[in-house]
Amino acid sequence: MAKIGRNDPCPCGSGQKHKRCCLPRDEEAAAERAAARAREVEPALPPLEIFAEDDGLDEASNRVIDLIDAGRLDEAEHAAQDLLARYPDVHDGLERLAMVAAARGDRARAAEYYRKAADFVHTHAECYDPEMEIYLRERAAEFGTPSG
Repeated sequence: MAKIGRNDPCPCGSGQKHKRCCLPRDEEAAAERAAARAREVEPALPPLEIFAEDDGLDEASNRVIDLIDAGRLDEAEHAAQDLLARYPDVHDGLERLAMVAAARGDRARAAEYYRKAADFVHTHAECYDPEMEIYLRERAAEFGTPSG
């Protein structure tokens, strides 16, 4: 089966471009499946405060930012999805997916991922500074507002 491009018509028949129709849902489902597979294979990660030792999280998280800065957005998105799968017990993967969406100009998807990251932080409030949730909610609001 040929890969469907972001700008191709959506295979669901809606008449919209794939990126505006089913792609965000499909990508989210793929990320959730990858995270579920990672949880089956790897033991649960320790709480956030134990991440002081080098476990690769910082490097993986910063790699996504470097790829975004280099304009390599497809690679950045794959790296962010991998980050989410490898480190499901931290918000970084969700926030990095929001950053990729923002770099692509997909404001709605950026807002969605920032909201998910804020919800994650809220659910795990014992591991985060309260300012992190505020920051993520502000970013979600910023991208949730139509430009112009």
